[in-house]
Amino acid sequence: MFKLLKIICGIMIAISLSISCETKEDGKLFDGKTLEGWEGSSSIFRAENGAIIGGNLKTPLDKTGYLCTKQKFENFELKLEAKFISTDLKINGGISFRAKRVPNSNEVMGYQADLGYIDASAIPIFSNFQPKDTTGLYPLWGTLVDENRPDTSRYPKPEIFPVIIYSLADKDLIEQTMDPLDWNEITIKAHGPNIEIKINGVTTAEYSEKEDVPLNGCVCLQAHAGGPYEIWYKNIILNRLE
Repeated sequence: MFKLLKIICGIMIAISLSISCETKEDGKLFDGKTLEGWEGSSSIFRAENGAIIGGNLKTPLDKTGYLCTKQKFENFELKLEAKFISTDLKINGGISFRAKRVPNSNEVMGYQADLGYIDASAIPIFSNFQPKDTTGLYPLWGTLVDENRPDTSRYPKPEIFPVIIYSLADKDLIEQTMDPLDWNEITIKAHGPNIEIKINGVTTAEYSEKEDVPLNGCVCLQAHAGGPYEIWYKNIILNRLE
């Protein structure tokens, strides 16, 4: 009897410790000083001045890079701040989530909360959206894209690049809501098939997944090819949702 009680107590303690460890994983994904808990190219990303910095101000990036969490997450709310340092707005970054690395590639597959700008003329190529003005640059801050999955049938022009814009942030709303060269808060909520993105507390994208795709994956910070520029990420906090 006592032996059985000891076994039960041992199991309860193990469960308690397991729950404690799971809870501890939530919260800050970045300690503000090191890249502990992340994996990616040290030639592209570094921890400095309380932020994760991608790129540099001296030389352009010849290829896109991603810094990914070693942990995987499914249902969560992620908040972080981001800004660019650049003399040119033709820059791009993003936060990929429920993501995984593409084998033998520098790319990742999955969803992304986009940041930065794109030539407006490219939007109809990779989506069903038609901007009023297709000249100049379009702000992608808070736009939801999906890219690089093995089933390329979900992408409009996979022969160009396997990407689709699922929810395009309104240009006027974004330009009124954020400053690309100052800190902006990005919130990503992913729960089951439903995804919501906010910039500085304003909803910019909503989407409900209809296909059978993985709902579990890493969080990856992107520094897109181009520049020279820097993209800074800080205060990266994730809380799991039931």
